Amino acid sequence: MSGKILVVGAGVAGLTLAERMLARESAESLVLVERGDRVGGLARSFQVEGYTFDIGPHRFHTAYPEVESYVRKVLAGGYLTIPRASSVYLLGRYHDWPLTLSSVLRLPPRILLPSVLDLLRRNRITSRTSFADHIRARYGENLYQFFFRDYTRKFTGTDAEQLHLDWAEAGVNRAVIDRKVNADSLAAILRGLFSPKQATTQFIYPESGGIQAFADGLARRIRSMGGKIKLNCEARGVTTSGERVTGIELTNGERIPADRVYWSAPLTVLFPDRGLSFIHTVLYFLGLGKRRSNPYQWCYFGEKDVIFSRTTVPRNFFPGAVPEGRDSIAAEITCPVGSDVWKNPERFEQRVMEDLARVGAIDPDRVEFVTTRRIRETYPVYDLRYVEHLRSIQSPEGLVLLGRCGTFWYNNMDHSIAQALALSRGESFERDFWR
Repeated sequence: MSGKILVVGAGVAGLTLAERMLARESAESLVLVERGDRVGGLARSFQVEGYTFDIGPHRFHTAYPEVESYVRKVLAGGYLTIPRASSVYLLGRYHDWPLTLSSVLRLPPRILLPSVLDLLRRNRITSRTSFADHIRARYGENLYQFFFRDYTRKFTGTDAEQLHLDWAEAGVNRAVIDRKVNADSLAAILRGLFSPKQATTQFIYPESGGIQAFADGLARRIRSMGGKIKLNCEARGVTTSGERVTGIELTNGERIPADRVYWSAPLTVLFPDRGLSFIHTVLYFLGLGKRRSNPYQWCYFGEKDVIFSRTTVPRNFFPGAVPEGRDSIAAEITCPVGSDVWKNPERFEQRVMEDLARVGAIDPDRVEFVTTRRIRETYPVYDLRYVEHLRSIQSPEGLVLLGRCGTFWYNNMDHSIAQALALSRGESFERDFWR
């Protein structure tokens, strides 16, 4: 693996790989290129008028001891250990997520009883190719109609019948996070409700600076070992000779030679004609002049008449996210690039505030500011043919794909770190849901 190495994309995967390869002296020289003006990728933080906001509810939790040890080492003791507090908003109420017995008992009989009947009925769905098939088979028709169908349509912009079943395998696991909590079927959820000992999920989070602190720590280590990080450099694709990669080409026409290229930028940049696409996200950051009683770290919203699909309360990750006595909230709207909300996010600020007020998340009179950020390629779209499209891709020798965007993989940060650690040793890392 010695020689000149190029890493494209300075997200968690690219930064981890670069840092480990330099530490192992696996490269004679290493250059990391990033299209943005900062490292971090989808794990960046934004400072707005003394408030700190992340891109969504980022935090570290993993079943891989090697990953946890690595995260603690990079953060160098500057981290907090916090308990999980996540919610789902249903029928005008906030419920714990994953569901607890008290939350289930608060559901109205018209929702609860049909779900119990779905559990008792014999499962007649034998062919499972779509997300809708999978959810009906695992959770029943009632919960599919009540929550999963509309939330999925709002989040992905695609009908549940047109999504691959891997979206369920990945999406449910990503929402649950902790492998000790089994929520892959209605029966598993009910068993967990009556378990004598509920699993308590603990997260690691930087004590200051937001999740950006992890990326910044990796960048400092990379530079200290002689690696170069070139910001505001967007890769257009790779250059090849025969069937072997020889480097990359930037959008400004510059070419950078390399013996090996590790690509964690969006896969659609390399292969724009393969039928693959990403979801993009518009973030609305609100500073609040008074502390609110939002007890959750993040919450899912499935109702069609609520414009956002998820909110995050930064101070419930670390107190320093807001000035003393104040509060904040972030709302997320997922969308395609050509949508109205992507092209003109400011036009929807009033609607976001109205919906936040309607669900009891803010007092409109206490909003000090609202600002927006547009984040590209946040989630891959798993349509019914995505596996076929991925298998049609033939990469040249010397090109290695990694990370959420580079491998078109709906993963969490710990998966990206684990994959990068394995690649730095010359090993492979299998996806945990895709066979």
